[in-house]
Amino acid sequence: MIGETQLRARRTRMKILQAILDSNGAAGFSEIKYATDLSTGSIYYHLGRMVRYVIKKSKQYHITNEGIELLREHNAASTMK
Repeated sequence: MIGETQLRARRTRMKILQAILDSNGAAGFSEIKYATDLSTGSIYYHLGRMVRYVIKKSKQYHITNEGIELLREHNAASTMK
């Protein structure tokens, strides 16, 4: 069973991935912050934990194919509930 802290972290990471995907797969930090309404520290922390799912090129964060698949799986599981 997943703990509350892990669920909260997963939801936060899905918000970040969704924000990047909604920006055509690439977003600057300010765009992510505006779209998610998360704190600066929270965004940086979770981006640092998602190296398989988000890569930084120049000043843009890009969602990887693995990130898109993870988000797709999460959204499919959410609609089944």
